[in-house]
Amino acid sequence: MEWYIPNERLIDPKVGDEVSVLFGNRRIPRKIAEILPVSAVFAGAQQQLVARDRRATQIARVRFDPDTSPPPLNSSVDVRMHYTEVSARIAGALVRMLGLY
Repeated sequence: MEWYIPNERLIDPKVGDEVSVLFGNRRIPRKIAEILPVSAVFAGAQQQLVARDRRATQIARVRFDPDTSPPPLNSSVDVRMHYTEVSARIAGALVRMLGLY
């Protein structure tokens, strides 16, 4: 599955980061297998046309395990990235700033 990484994000995703693929009421935990620039995926004359339509400059490839039932081909899914490390740092800074430790 290819996920167009939004330009508006808190942190940059890396290979191996966990994401959740949401399809209907299913939540499928996965990891990012590969990150490519949009130009590496859409090479050739149509690159500018396709790149203008997308609001992303990177594409993450998310692979499913063989025993996992992936969503049907060409279905719309939502991908959520976990920001637990960022959240923990912010919470720690707030606790230190407010003297609650």
